[in-house]
Amino acid sequence: MADRGAKQIGGVGLKCTGALAGTVFVDSLEASVGSLRAEILRLMSGNEGSVKLIVGGRTLQDDSKRLCDCGITAASRVLVARGGAGDAAAAAANAAAERAARLEGVRKAAEALAGRDGRGLSDDLDLEIEDQAGARVAVKPEDRRHLVFGLVMHDKAKDTMGRGDWAAALDELLLAEESLGLCDPALTAAVDNVALLLLDLVWAAYKLGDLRRLAVSRDRLCRARAGLERAHGADLQRLRSLTGGGFSPELATYLRLEVLEGLVAFYGGEPAATAESAFRGAQAKWRRLQVADGALAMLQGMGYDMKESRRGLRFSGGDVAAAVDFIQEQRAKQQERDEKRRKVHSWNYERLEYGKTAAGQYVDMEQLDKLEGLGYPRRLAAEALRKHENRGQEALDELAKPERRRALELELSLKEALKTSKAEAKAKAKAGPSDAAAAAAAAADAGAGPSTSAAAAHGQDTSGSAGANGSSSSAAVNPAALEALKTLAEALAASKAGGAGAAGSKLKGQDKAGAAATGGGSAAMDVDDETAAVLLAAAMEDTEGGGAGASTSPGEGGGGKEAEEEEDPVKAAEKAELKAAERELVRHVESDPMAAYDIDVTEEGNIIAEFLTLLSTGGEGPAS
Repeated sequence: MADRGAKQIGGVGLKCTGALAGTVFVDSLEASVGSLRAEILRLMSGNEGSVKLIVGGRTLQDDSKRLCDCGITAASRVLVARGGAGDAAAAAANAAAERAARLEGVRKAAEALAGRDGRGLSDDLDLEIEDQAGARVAVKPEDRRHLVFGLVMHDKAKDTMGRGDWAAALDELLLAEESLGLCDPALTAAVDNVALLLLDLVWAAYKLGDLRRLAVSRDRLCRARAGLERAHGADLQRLRSLTGGGFSPELATYLRLEVLEGLVAFYGGEPAATAESAFRGAQAKWRRLQVADGALAMLQGMGYDMKESRRGLRFSGGDVAAAVDFIQEQRAKQQERDEKRRKVHSWNYERLEYGKTAAGQYVDMEQLDKLEGLGYPRRLAAEALRKHENRGQEALDELAKPERRRALELELSLKEALKTSKAEAKAKAKAGPSDAAAAAAAAADAGAGPSTSAAAAHGQDTSGSAGANGSSSSAAVNPAALEALKTLAEALAASKAGGAGAAGSKLKGQDKAGAAATGGGSAAMDVDDETAAVLLAAAMEDTEGGGAGASTSPGEGGGGKEAEEEEDPVKAAEKAELKAAERELVRHVESDPMAAYDIDVTEEGNIIAEFLTLLSTGGEGPAS
């Protein structure tokens, strides 16, 4: 009987317990929490009273959310509890507070993204502003912050609209409008982003059924039309010159504009002729945007998907051959964009190896490419840029002078050796005592030959340099690795003594090493085991900079350990949460420059037909 009822009713059956026991049917898991609540109330008491719905220990408060967004599946069990008269108002207040909290989280993430350095030097997340051709657009820092915030919020709102959460989308769109309004008018006047945002604002008001807001939206639509005309030219002349044809994809944008103008005129009490004129103009554009089913099927038969087939036919005015050419051209451009993004993605991993400057910036890729183009090793050039805060000329000066370059090579070798030492020390700490002893013996055997020392002396990474740090005793250090590090330390001290006249200040109270360093130009020093470790820490002092360098590690020289101990776990959690929110925002950012014009005009066509019929019969419009 239950199966027969499910087939007759249709939809998804959710098992309920508590105040109502049984199965309650909803249209789908895309239905709202409010529709489920209303159905339960109908079954319980004829739509009177209020109920509390609990799923998986969480109370469903926001009636506008979809069931699937609340984690509800067909296997979920809903606990129904009767509520007092004030529960509905409390639930509404809680839902509003929850929505406000979500909006505040999105706003903070967007602000953090907008505050990133324009070249992506300050963090691992960065947004570039590009035109439709994919070329980078240079703007002033202040305008860039407002522009990035507005564009990110607009893209987030588009995703929210796609999920049908029009109330949240409207809040996000209003934030975007406010931010873009702070940009230099000369900047926003040359693009159509603000106009598209205004159209989405009015469309969201219509979808919400907010007739009061819709009726006073005339000003926004006037600004949208003026902005589109500035960006596209009179009668789309500028766009036609760019596309080289008589059709422009922006026709769908103008279709929605005229539909909204008709709705605003209808609900705003303007003369019926004004509304009818707008709908008639929209109807003509809607007809031009229709593509022949046969042509669409032909392109899909060639392997093109629905979106690019429809876009190609719109661009080509229905010409299948021209549509194919257009699709291929767009695919080639998209491939170029993807290749560029892959390069950036690869660089984001590469730059982690180079570390950050003392000011907390990553190495500048453009400066690094220039230095590499001059013939300098990439790793060495990156270290020079890191030390000199990405000042290319200062980095070039250091690389061009043999003695300074040699000192930099030796410091880099020490840095790599220390990095290897840390890795091996961590591995031994994780391994058992017997495993650690075996690993140490194997490392000693492998590093006993002269090749280890030679490799280290020539600036190569040494795999046997385990355990050399300021707090380690010489007994814990691989002997072969220690000899290699001592050789490097002697050469480094001699190089610095010859260039600066004294290197003893780096030794922080090591009188013996200081005397040797100042005693004579490039003479070699007799460096004991403990001093070799101190020299390692001294060599790392510039690179670590209190935690800025790539090799910063707790317990090694510098202030890394103190910084880690002082790290507030609450602040760390907040930073992690903010970074996750930023990544979520980046996921919504639209990378296809033509996607703004892929408007599905099916709903607009229905609105046009409905309101033209109402205007011809003198009827009243629907609520939404």
